[in-house]
Amino acid sequence: MRPGLLLLCWLLTGSLVYGQPKNQTVQQTLFTLTAVDDASSAFLSARFTVDARLAKKQFAGASRGNSPFTFTLRQADTLTVVAEVPGYYISEELMAVSCDTCADYAYVVRMTKREEKPDSVFRNLQVNQTFQLDKVYFDQSSYVLRSESYPQLDQLVKTLQTTPKLVIEIAGHTDNVGDRRLNQSLSHNRAKIIQSYLMRNGITENRLRFVGYGDSHPAAPNDSEANKRKNRRVEFMVLSI
Repeated sequence: MRPGLLLLCWLLTGSLVYGQPKNQTVQQTLFTLTAVDDASSAFLSARFTVDARLAKKQFAGASRGNSPFTFTLRQADTLTVVAEVPGYYISEELMAVSCDTCADYAYVVRMTKREEKPDSVFRNLQVNQTFQLDKVYFDQSSYVLRSESYPQLDQLVKTLQTTPKLVIEIAGHTDNVGDRRLNQSLSHNRAKIIQSYLMRNGITENRLRFVGYGDSHPAAPNDSEANKRKNRRVEFMVLSI
C-alpha cells in the first residue's frame, strides 16, 4: 500500500433548470477511470474497486490501457477508489462528490512502481546545490499542505537528522499569473509552512531559512502552461554542511 491516504476532494457543479416537474429524471454522472505510470505517464491496465458510501454500492472493473473503466453515479456521495496494477503500489483515493446533477467526469490515477520507492534521504549534498521538492503539494492558490506531501518531507527530515551540520533554505516560487504581491505572499507562506513541518518533526529553527520569491526566479519562461507548472515549485538549497 502506498504510504498515506491521498485525499482528493472534487467540487462538481451542475446546472439548475427552473420550471421543470419535480418528478423529472435525475441526471446521471458517468465516471471514467484510467491509470498511468507516474514517471512516464504511459497508460496501464488496472483493476478498480469503487465503494459509494451513501448509495451502499460497490463498482468493480478494469481499464485496458487507454480504454477506461466506467460506472454511473446517481446521487451525491463519497467514493473510495482503489486501483491495483501488478508491480505498483496500490492507490487508494477518497473522493467527495458534492452534487447529484453533474456532467460526466474523467479521472486519471497515477501509479508508482514498487522498485521506484524514493530513497530515505537526499544524497550527494553540496553547498549551494538546489533540490526541487517535486512531491510536495498544496491546494490551489493556498498554502494548505496536502497529506501526500508528507513522505518527501519526511525524507528531508531524515536527511537533516542524519547530517547534523546541514543548514538549508526553503524557497517558494510561483508563475507570473495574478498580482505579484499576492504571489510573493503565497510563496512566502508555502515555504514557511514547510519550515513549520520540519520543526514539528524535531529540526531546530536555526538550521532552517525560508523565503518566498514569487515569480522573480522562474525556472522556465512563463509562455506556456507546461512552463508555468515548472515555475510553481518549492525547493531547498544547501547553505552549509
